[in-house]
Amino acid sequence: MLGDEKRIVLSFDDGPGPVSALESILGTLRENDIKAEFYVLGDEVRQFPEATRMIVDQGHDIQNHSWSHPNLAQETEEEVRRELERTQDIIEEVSGVRPTKIRPPYGAGGFRGHLDPELVRVAEELSLAIVTWDIDTEDWKAPQGLGEEKIAYIEEQFTQMPRKVSFNVLMHILAGTARDLPSFISRLREWGFTIAEP
Repeated sequence: MLGDEKRIVLSFDDGPGPVSALESILGTLRENDIKAEFYVLGDEVRQFPEATRMIVDQGHDIQNHSWSHPNLAQETEEEVRRELERTQDIIEEVSGVRPTKIRPPYGAGGFRGHLDPELVRVAEELSLAIVTWDIDTEDWKAPQGLGEEKIAYIEEQFTQMPRKVSFNVLMHILAGTARDLPSFISRLREWGFTIAEP
């Protein structure tokens, strides 16, 4: 089977808004006894402090996804520092947790072999590991969510990495993703994957 003896971590970018989508996603994770990673935007944490606390209170990892979602690989070191530092501070202020990872928006400057030197320096200063993902669900593309087309694309990505045993699956806090998450989790389990803690 596709997922035999393989583990995946579910991760969600952007947010914590829209709050209704977040609440639905958190409910599904709770029902399935899954802990996930949430890479949040500082500006949204500022707007939705309660939603931010919900993520942490329900035992999920909360991490840094920048303040305003720029392409960090194109920013000056000063701008990268401002984006990451402000986000570190607001997440800690709101939730009591200081992130340990940064997932750069679009993955820009974060992939091995394409690491952005300014991002690397700032991440080191702030004790942040730079992370990306292994499986891109493309849940944000029309039609939004995790319908059959997306499932086929996800399955294809898994089959292209037959020797890999641990995967990070990228999703977003979106209404379509929230709607399709229960069936997606069922599908991952049918494929034989173990859903691991971050």
